[in-house]
Amino acid sequence: MIRSPLNRLIIALFGCFIMFFPGMFLKAEGINLGLMSAQYSRPDVVFFPDGQSFAVASDKLVRVYDLKGNQIRKYQSYLVVKGLAISPDGSQLATAESDDGGNVNGLVKVVDVKTGRLLRQFRHRAGYAEWLSFSPNGRYLASAGDEPAIYVWDLLTGKMAARIDDHTWGNLSSVHFSADGNYLFSGGQYRDNEALRKAKEAEDRYYGKSHSVAEAKRMQEEIARWYEVFNESWRTGEFYVYSTSTWQKIRRITTPGAVHSIQSFKESESVIVATNMDRQVSENNDGYLLRIDPGSGNIEKIQALPAMPDDFAGLDSEHRFYYRHNFLGYYPKSERYILSTLDEIQVLDDDLDEIESFSIDSEAIQSPAPAALSPDGKVLVILKYNRQSGLGTAEILNIED
Repeated sequence: MIRSPLNRLIIALFGCFIMFFPGMFLKAEGINLGLMSAQYSRPDVVFFPDGQSFAVASDKLVRVYDLKGNQIRKYQSYLVVKGLAISPDGSQLATAESDDGGNVNGLVKVVDVKTGRLLRQFRHRAGYAEWLSFSPNGRYLASAGDEPAIYVWDLLTGKMAARIDDHTWGNLSSVHFSADGNYLFSGGQYRDNEALRKAKEAEDRYYGKSHSVAEAKRMQEEIARWYEVFNESWRTGEFYVYSTSTWQKIRRITTPGAVHSIQSFKESESVIVATNMDRQVSENNDGYLLRIDPGSGNIEKIQALPAMPDDFAGLDSEHRFYYRHNFLGYYPKSERYILSTLDEIQVLDDDLDEIESFSIDSEAIQSPAPAALSPDGKVLVILKYNRQSGLGTAEILNIED
């Protein structure tokens, strides 16, 4: 093909641009993850501490890949894997599991990474297990799910170290050991059970009984008032702080929206928290990225996060995968964050300023998309599951400084 002088000049300039600005072009590679068939799955991805490989949970399988996308290891389960965590030294892989319908009480397993040998196995009293966190010294593993309780497992003795049941509602959505190991944080959504009880009592006095017109109107207003108080409570989240020396509550902090993700730092007493309004009210309410001081309870709103309606219209039930949760990850070696929201994944620096961002088509991809950043902050893995077909892909993106 004969090119004009102008075309040759454009091509040459483009080549020079790539040479001098290589970080502007990100290399993306895709791994075929196959079909996500379990109705209540929550895919997850996490890097190993050495940054040379990462693990992906999909249905009843955990697969480990190197940075070129080659599968190097896999772990099969008879239950659906909903959450992953890797011990600080990289030797142990923990999974949070339950059956597809949540009928089997949550199972927490810890396996040897190299051999796949089962080291420990724990069971929740009720509901599923979904969220996991290793303590910095690797001795303890905390787990939570849809029971209003946090479990702390002693990996040295193989026994339960604590069961903490302060939350008002069972749909917990985060558990996290502080970076210094002195605290355990948990988050979820507040529910005003007292208002619900009063609404039910008012209904019992009203229905099936005779009342005057005035009395009936008064009782209808009372029922509506208590339900209004109850529904308003869904807009509030709960953030708890516990001591890891006693496993006792230090403080409860209410947040705007349900707590979805928690990150802490050795250099700071504050924590960063991502929240979202409950899916019943989220269409007109944003969540927030918050900075919280666990000692004083003070909250600073850093930025608003996009509202995430529970929009599954037109989807087959088997492709509902997981409820929408904002995800925040912090990687201390690189001092970078990733923030996954409804329509975007951001890579942020230690001041929470954007380094790179990647758009997510929430109409086509189930979002917020699970994502993980390598410890050095240079490789980002994003899990993308098609909302209609259920087929998944893991994208590997190289982020240049």
